[in-house]
Amino acid sequence: MTKLSGDGGIDVRGTLVVGDVVRIKMAVQVKKWKLKNNILAPVVQQVRGSLGAHEQGLIITTSDFSPGAVKEAAQPDKTPIALMNGEQLVMLLMEHDIGVLRSTPDLFELDEDTLATRVRE
Repeated sequence: MTKLSGDGGIDVRGTLVVGDVVRIKMAVQVKKWKLKNNILAPVVQQVRGSLGAHEQGLIITTSDFSPGAVKEAAQPDKTPIALMNGEQLVMLLMEHDIGVLRSTPDLFELDEDTLATRVRE
């Protein structure tokens, strides 16, 4: 995550390679917000407005998205913006054993040191 820098909120730009066949230019914004402090539609609009040519957008939050943000992200006449909420993020981290420590087969604990190291890489 980065400090406000006039980049339209984009934290990461890169290329997603799928099966060594498809390449998708991505722009990702990450929001570390408290639970119940949901992302609103203007954030989705801001990310969409910051996209480059042929770029797809993704917003990841530790919180969730308002119904208006979800609706805005899926507008049929606009570039769609993918959304990942906190629950989806945790499930993805658990699925790939990234930044989590297994205490028992069914209990995970976030390993903040590992996550912080991976973010800096």
